[in-house]
Amino acid sequence: MSDGLRTVAATVYGGAWEARRRAYALGWVRPSRVPARVVSVGNLTVGGTGKTTLVTHLMRRARALGAAARIVCRDYHPGPHGHGDEAILYRRTFGERSVLSGTNKRALARAAAQAGGELILVDDGFSHWALERDLDVVLLDARDPWGGGRLLPAGRLREPRQALQRAEVVVLSRLEPSEDPATLAEEVRRFAPAAFVAAGRHHVIGLGTLDGRAATPRRAWVVTGTGHPAAVASSAAEAGLEVTGTSIYRDHHWFSRDEARRERQRARAAGSVVLLTAKDAVRWPAHERGDEEVVVLEVEWRWVSGGDTVEALVFGASTGVSVAAGNARPPATGVS
Repeated sequence: MSDGLRTVAATVYGGAWEARRRAYALGWVRPSRVPARVVSVGNLTVGGTGKTTLVTHLMRRARALGAAARIVCRDYHPGPHGHGDEAILYRRTFGERSVLSGTNKRALARAAAQAGGELILVDDGFSHWALERDLDVVLLDARDPWGGGRLLPAGRLREPRQALQRAEVVVLSRLEPSEDPATLAEEVRRFAPAAFVAAGRHHVIGLGTLDGRAATPRRAWVVTGTGHPAAVASSAAEAGLEVTGTSIYRDHHWFSRDEARRERQRARAAGSVVLLTAKDAVRWPAHERGDEEVVVLEVEWRWVSGGDTVEALVFGASTGVSVAAGNARPPATGVS
């Protein structure tokens, strides 16, 4: 598609977005409420901002605090077993009963509440207007917060920047280890003056084989079908690996046996192992579970600023969970 056609398509897309916004603002269409606390962790742009990593962190915190939490997510680009990579990853981490996936997030959230969920974490729910939420947490990639500044398909924005006015919390993600989020936080407040702005990053905690054993390679060939390939290479370097090359596939790509064989050959020729993210590992051929030439990069969410307050807002009084930062929404006075 030419740039001119992309611009025209983005204009049409923006008009459709505005029509939907007005329909909800005027009450012509109303979101549905479910009998539970609903928190969305979403994006303003397409691509990887770290939603899965943050949702995993919040789910672990909820369990540690005794909240009956469930995760709702869409089975986007499902694999051979009918589920998306995020749903499979969540189920492996938290068990089948804690995760509901499918195509209708509103119906899934209602089912999660009926199954006893008092806190429902909706993965990628910011643009899902049909479901009423108690809190919208929106992640912005600190390396490219505005997705080129243009709506789809001309850029990577799913909604205009002013849509951040709907968010109660904005989280700057993928910060470098020593990066100060203050300057970007001030820019964000131009579009979300009432939101609390926090910051976090992906912290590398180790390397492991596909079957869960520890691994200590020195050189890695990055193979990834995620929304932010450069971030994967950066995390690999943070783990102390020499990155010898990168193979990039489309986001949520399911690897074939031939592709896996070809990537192992490339890595071997470079004196390296194949390095995958946890999501990529879900989509890697299952017959290679014991392959020591394939290593998984293990990361976890780490708050840089504002984490206690964000978690207090996420869990809220309705779950019966008390966190140190309190349950009231704070003023948006700065990165805390």
